[in-house]
Amino acid sequence: MNKMHLVMGGRVKDPRGTDFVDLDKLDLVGIYPDYATAEEVWRGNAQRTVDDAEMKYVVVHLHRLLEPEINRGASRRRSSCGFEPPQHERKFINPSVLRRD
Repeated sequence: MNKMHLVMGGRVKDPRGTDFVDLDKLDLVGIYPDYATAEEVWRGNAQRTVDDAEMKYVVVHLHRLLEPEINRGASRRRSSCGFEPPQHERKFINPSVLRRD
């Protein structure tokens, strides 16, 4: 299985979190087959918006959402939702912000 990663960004309520203000205006940059490629794309977008503190780009580990049992026990650093934050920034997105009600 490919270890797919989604790069996305948008305006957040608080720059220290991942509570996106308007889900309809998320910038869904793309899905990438490996973390290295996703990180490179993430870095480019994050650097492009570095002067806007309310804009944040993140890497979502889609492979962990699709097959969580494969990743069980893969790391001791887990959040309550089962994701390991990217090591370079220790940022991750809570999947609940992706739900549209």
